[in-house]
Amino acid sequence: MLHVLQPIIPIDKSDILESIKNLKGISEKINSNKISADNPAIEIAEWINHPPIIYYPWGLKSAAIRYKNSIQENAKMQTMIEDVIESSHNGIVVWDKKNNFQPILLRGQDDYETTKERWEILKEFFKSKKIDHKEIVSQKGNILTKIICLIYLLDYSSIYLAVKLGIDPTPVDAINFVKNRLTNQFQTDRNY
Repeated sequence: MLHVLQPIIPIDKSDILESIKNLKGISEKINSNKISADNPAIEIAEWINHPPIIYYPWGLKSAAIRYKNSIQENAKMQTMIEDVIESSHNGIVVWDKKNNFQPILLRGQDDYETTKERWEILKEFFKSKKIDHKEIVSQKGNILTKIICLIYLLDYSSIYLAVKLGIDPTPVDAINFVKNRLTNQFQTDRNY
């Protein structure tokens, strides 16, 4: 697929090979044959007890969106995302009062200096308010490696979260409801 998309998305073959190598390493740590406390995906799932707010840097937005969608679909838990830079404006005020959200900081290994500064300020703020937060840091490497490896780790954690909560991740009744309504609407529109 990446070969077909290469004219549109300029990705070096070395980036693809690096991401596959790192993905194999993560797979050995998080797959369902490694059900133990030192499994990073299980450790993330065990930490989540309330709806998370996932903070992300601009380059990892796709991983944050995917994680939000995976938690919502698999664990049936409401989840929100917010850019770490934007969070320092209006988004941070929600933490002035007690709530049931849990902040997750989705960080890149080599975020920009201004982003690193923002992470430190946000962590300092959470510490001052005694707000427990979770940091999840990407693999080292190119952007493809970071995104693919994060998505893999976080998808697994959303499934482990569903298991922890006693939720079957497979039924998607709400999605099926919407699809059926859209199909019926499409059929009605075609008949006119």
